[in-house]
Amino acid sequence: MLTGRSVTAPGNFHKVATTAAHEMGLRYMSDMSVVDSVANDLSTERQTPRLEVVGIDKEYPAATGPIQILRGLSLRADRGEFVSIVGPSGCGKSTLFNIITGLVPPTAGSVLVNGEDVTGSTSRHIGYVLQKDLLFPWRTVLENVVLGLEVRGVRKKDARTRARSLFATYKLEGYEDKYPSDLSGGMKQRAALMRTMVTDPDIILMDEAYKALDYPLKIALESELLETARTTGKTVVAVTHDIEEAVTMSDRVYVLKARPGEVVSEFPIDLGTTSTDINERRLAPRFNEFYEKIWRGIGQKPGAA
Repeated sequence: MLTGRSVTAPGNFHKVATTAAHEMGLRYMSDMSVVDSVANDLSTERQTPRLEVVGIDKEYPAATGPIQILRGLSLRADRGEFVSIVGPSGCGKSTLFNIITGLVPPTAGSVLVNGEDVTGSTSRHIGYVLQKDLLFPWRTVLENVVLGLEVRGVRKKDARTRARSLFATYKLEGYEDKYPSDLSGGMKQRAALMRTMVTDPDIILMDEAYKALDYPLKIALESELLETARTTGKTVVAVTHDIEEAVTMSDRVYVLKARPGEVVSEFPIDLGTTSTDINERRLAPRFNEFYEKIWRGIGQKPGAA
């Protein structure tokens, strides 16, 4: 997992490590494409998952023998679906996202996007929002937001026009020409969210992306994202430690056990409401029922009902 922890070492190691992290961010941003047009036949498209992970194993070598991070992990996410992944710290959730984006190869298993095997490579359909913002400190906020569009060859004027339309939504109006050093932690994360959203990816991976935001803005952006998924057919897969957030946002929740991470249970979520307003969804009659099921599920062994 990429974190916000500072690296302290002699010489220029800190600069090299920071540059490497930025380059990693640039790698997956450069491969993100504009969202496909919404298919006319939704039922046909749902036969093939937008994203499918099949039998993923991940091991890392160690002096005492391989350390297994993931074991036989499988999941799917359909068009227009919001899927959450919950589990204890260290169960491999972020490793799974790195495998899906092609940043880390699996030891075994495969990743499919729209039925195409993309294992070990970056997919042009995926956008990835990390816990760490990875903004380039020498670029303005606007220049950071348009970076993915520039890499894909969008004209500078067009890229900036598209980006500027998001600044009001993400409460960053007036900061277009500021630098990351002028922003708070939450503001930086909002800029990072904009950088992903402006490219219109089909699949949005979110690794606790709202964690640094204040509660009112978090609720507003969650509602906006859920509405976007419903109306445009985008697929969202989110890693979270917050069961309340998972139940409120999701059509489906996967629970992973502690390392090696594997699926303990899968919960289709039906709160009995079609509202995309987060506050309304948290007041839905079945909210507590699903919250309790998932809470209990985290303590189950693999295969338990």
